[in-house]
Amino acid sequence: MMKKRYLLLSILYIPTHFFAQNKTVYFDSDWKETQKSNAKYYRRLPLLKLGNLELIQDHYVKGDSPQMQGYFVTGDEKNKVGDVFWFYQDQTDASGTSYINKTAQKKLTYYFDDGKVWKTIQYGDSLKVGKTIEYKPDGSILGEAIYKDGYIQSGVVGTLLSRNGYRSYNKKTQADDMVQLPEKEEKNSEYKQIYYWKHNLKTAVEYSYRNGKCILEMNFDKDGNLVQKLDSTSYYISSKNLKNGKSFYYRTQKSGVIDEPLYIEYKSFPFSNVTMENVSHIILHRGTVNFLEKHSTKDLYREIEYRFFTENGLQTMRLERDFQNEKAWKPMKEYQNTETSIVSVSEIEPLSIEKIFQKFGKRKWINPYFKNKPFTEYIYFSSPEFMGKTIQNSSSGKTQTNDKESVLIYISLIPGKYMILRENGGYFIPKTTGDLIEIPNYVQE
Repeated sequence: MMKKRYLLLSILYIPTHFFAQNKTVYFDSDWKETQKSNAKYYRRLPLLKLGNLELIQDHYVKGDSPQMQGYFVTGDEKNKVGDVFWFYQDQTDASGTSYINKTAQKKLTYYFDDGKVWKTIQYGDSLKVGKTIEYKPDGSILGEAIYKDGYIQSGVVGTLLSRNGYRSYNKKTQADDMVQLPEKEEKNSEYKQIYYWKHNLKTAVEYSYRNGKCILEMNFDKDGNLVQKLDSTSYYISSKNLKNGKSFYYRTQKSGVIDEPLYIEYKSFPFSNVTMENVSHIILHRGTVNFLEKHSTKDLYREIEYRFFTENGLQTMRLERDFQNEKAWKPMKEYQNTETSIVSVSEIEPLSIEKIFQKFGKRKWINPYFKNKPFTEYIYFSSPEFMGKTIQNSSSGKTQTNDKESVLIYISLIPGKYMILRENGGYFIPKTTGDLIEIPNYVQE
């Protein structure tokens, strides 16, 4: 038992003499060698050697944080081998590229900045084959995954690069070429990708993939409590269209989430009662309607995006709020122009849906384009849920009526205050100082 424990410790921690710092080389922003006073990056020497490979671990001078980690063939830094990782100055993951490995070194090891093992990757002739292991900073295993012909087949991974393909260094052109991989056996692929909270190593998010497609996403808060679970029923049309929930954007440091993620939140409502939260103003522009919400502390506003979809016969309005983009907040003047009207929610008359129907239910709107023709076309409130259309032909004496010509969408701006969108175009806004009504191609009779 003692021997096994010693072996594990020796694998998870590289002795300090492997990273003996005999010399430090400094580089400017163009990666030209320079003095420390002018440097943006630095590299500790000697480099860790592995057969005919060497491991570069470059750092930013400011903050003393990692900038890049990756293997190259000794004597040619352009000839990269295996996974190469780049990092932002705040240590978060920036990007990465997978290169083929045709060298005799078939197991490559990557490290945390303190020398502890981050991950080990096994290669076959040139692509990833066999077991890849990723560790957390405390030495516990984040996950083990099995690769075949360069593709992940099963298991658990954290940071994942080769899903997007491999590159190969071309000695003649001294540039990277894309590698044509063998045909993927999607039917046999099933794995999970996990990020963890860096402060306590608990799971932050878990993605489950089957045949290359994400079939389940589970998000957890910093205490490990489940926040939401998203599966195929959480979306409409495609996996990019979330109906209800939050789409999180995680910033990671070698699979560790460092702070609360930003997100876009989606909420869907049936047409009968759409609830707008925190809306402060309505923007009217050339017949279109948009909604603004006010910042909680600043005199800034952002649009609440919306779109319609139908699923299983239920007509639905989806709202979208962007909590990841600070640039979405703008001063009111940027929404104002000569063709725009802005209505404050404070101007809206507090009416129930029943009262709104009573107010507008007896009115008619006529299509003026049929003037001086034997046709008369008008629309009306046929019920609180629909507007109807009637077409009368004075020549034939026939009348056509459709009581459900357009669905009405009731939008609760704040509790007790509504406006109506007409699915086929137009809106009704009951203002205390006079109603605002616009229906394309129609005027009130």
